[in-house]
Amino acid sequence: MELSKKSLEEAKNLLNRFADFYEKGIDNAVRYATEAMYKKVLEYCYANGIYNHANEVKWDYNENTKVGRVWTTDIVLILNEMGSGIVGANKPHPNPNPAFKSWKYDVNEHGEKGWIYPKDDGTYGWTRGLPSRHMFFDAFNDIKDEIGNIVEVELRKTAGDLY
Repeated sequence: MELSKKSLEEAKNLLNRFADFYEKGIDNAVRYATEAMYKKVLEYCYANGIYNHANEVKWDYNENTKVGRVWTTDIVLILNEMGSGIVGANKPHPNPNPAFKSWKYDVNEHGEKGWIYPKDDGTYGWTRGLPSRHMFFDAFNDIKDEIGNIVEVELRKTAGDLY
């Protein structure tokens, strides 16, 4: 760069382009990381034998707020994430978020005797509960460890030609 009005204007334009590409790269990284976490949650569901409810895992990315999220409202998935009964109390979620700090594992105090529940085939099953399988938590930790690489790749894809 030389010290002239023209070169300073070119430098200013280049910096503005870089800022635009940088923002687009970060947006792309958040979207990509959100979708990658969704896929990891599904992998953890399948690894834990949870096939029938995996389609209840959802993800989205808000273009306005630039926020991605992975979630479910399915009670079966929530019970598998958090655990339930005396089994869940003995193997609880490793780090429940504030919304689940008051989670009660053995809400009806069945303890070791467990409870009987109706099954889809018209018969009854018996359980003492479920351990926490923390599919969402594990997927989040996986993505947290990968986020630096995801951001770097997306920035290089959008702003790489400016280097």
